[in-house]
Amino acid sequence: MQRWLKRITPQRAVLEQRWFLRPFAALCGRAQCWTFHRTSVTRAFALGLFIAFIPPAPPLPIHITLCALAGLTLGLNLPVLFATVFLSNPVTWLPQVVGCVWVGAKLMGLDFVPFVQQIAHQHMGVVLQKLWSPLLLGSLVLGCLAALSGYVIAQALWRARVVYLLNRRRRARLMRVEQSAR
Repeated sequence: MQRWLKRITPQRAVLEQRWFLRPFAALCGRAQCWTFHRTSVTRAFALGLFIAFIPPAPPLPIHITLCALAGLTLGLNLPVLFATVFLSNPVTWLPQVVGCVWVGAKLMGLDFVPFVQQIAHQHMGVVLQKLWSPLLLGSLVLGCLAALSGYVIAQALWRARVVYLLNRRRRARLMRVEQSAR
């Protein structure tokens, strides 16, 4: 897993040479933000999933800013964190927002279809005001669920890969012992 992640990740030195990253080279240059250890990668994956469910604000780079701040503060793997956050992109925004509003409305006890029909004929400011609380609640709930399930899945995949490599190494060792015994 580490070799694959290292192979697809841009080199830190190459990124530090970019003109727009030079002011942040001291912060981004910390080794712990680029190492591929189980804890750093799985936590970054989970946090990236949580941040991806924050409601999108197209003119503002809110997801990237939060990733950078959280990743540098917590010492998480930055490439995994940024890659995971891009699950929320312009193609997925509409289903994500609708899903968050639906979950938030259900948790608030609102019937979704009449709720949407009721606000569909109102001014956009009123619509946003009424949708804001279900959207935030749904985003929080779905973000927490995605982060938790992402963490569990990432841990399971990492451990399965380690077990696979250990078993392969044991089989190779046994084959060498058998060949030398002949």
